[in-house]
Amino acid sequence: MNNILELPQLIAKFSYELPKNQTVLISGGNPPDVQWLKSICENKNIFCADHGIDICKEADIKPLQLIGDGDSATSEAWQWAVDNDVTITKVPTKKDVTDTQLALQIIDDKYPASTVILTGAWGGRFDHAFSTIFSFNGMLNKNFCGCIADEKEALFFLHNEEHLTLNLKQTPKAISLLPLGGTCSGVSINGVYWPLDQVMLNNNLPYAVSNEVNNKENTIWISQKQGILGVYLYFE
Repeated sequence: MNNILELPQLIAKFSYELPKNQTVLISGGNPPDVQWLKSICENKNIFCADHGIDICKEADIKPLQLIGDGDSATSEAWQWAVDNDVTITKVPTKKDVTDTQLALQIIDDKYPASTVILTGAWGGRFDHAFSTIFSFNGMLNKNFCGCIADEKEALFFLHNEEHLTLNLKQTPKAISLLPLGGTCSGVSINGVYWPLDQVMLNNNLPYAVSNEVNNKENTIWISQKQGILGVYLYFE
């Protein structure tokens, strides 16, 4: 069963089979490290949202498609996309969705079954990050799955009875469990300094933050019974 998603700093093992098609969406937040980005882009379909084209230009990574209104991308990067025959979907500045939301919809339409790594999503405006996290989560199902990540931060999502194993190549500074849908029940985490066993987490008081790895195998195990749980890791 293909249930492995690998990043330079970790290997994630999901409890279900991942779609074979692999896609990277580069958004316009903080740019990821160039070498990290090149590593995750190997043998994957590359899309970018607006200012993400600047990140692509800097890393010399040609995307299949650029989606955006051009309000945050530089004119030089946009022209680079034109010169390199990148498919460009230019959209109005005034619209009901963000460029990243639109790019996610386009990926879902083009590849109905896809494993997606969304990067360039951290930093910048909080409202954009909030929108991106919940929009990504809202599209997750057995045909659309993945994570939001760069070399410093990674966010995975568990829905209801799913579980996740993380084999860590690099030890994170912090591991946090975030109840994104209100309440998560039956939450367990092992391999950390403060393990949890079948607890309930509520977003009114999200206390399961800043945990630490506490085993020689550098592996952590997370599971839950019900809810939408974010598994967040921070690397220095």
